[in-house]
Formats: sequence, C-alpha cells, structure tokens
Amino acid sequence: MSAVRECPSCAMEVPADAAVCPVCGYEFPVPKAGVRASAWLFVALMVLFAVPLLAWLLGWFG
Repeated sequence: MSAVRECPSCAMEVPADAAVCPVCGYEFPVPKAGVRASAWLFVALMVLFAVPLLAWLLGWFG
C-alpha cells in the first residue's frame, strides 16, 4: 500500500508524492531544505543545554 496524505483544500486522500491534488488542483507546498536543518540544530541545542541543567538539578555535580 502506498503512502497517502489528505488534501487540505478538499479533504480527499492523495498519493504522498503528488505535487498537485488531482481532485481540486491544490498545489502542495515544497518544504524548504533549511527547515529540516533548523529542526536538527534546535534539537542539538536543546540537548546541549538541557542535559547539563538536568544533571545540575539532580545534584550530579556539586
């Protein structure tokens, strides 16, 4: 079974790789490459700062 997604315009199921909805003609936006990189950067920064803070709060470091 192939992956499908719902068209936000007409609510019909459309193949996940379709650029345009065959029912209503809605053009699906193309995700920007920078968005994925920004998400990974955000996760990395959260880990970088959250882990030492959590360790300090738990008393692992004097």
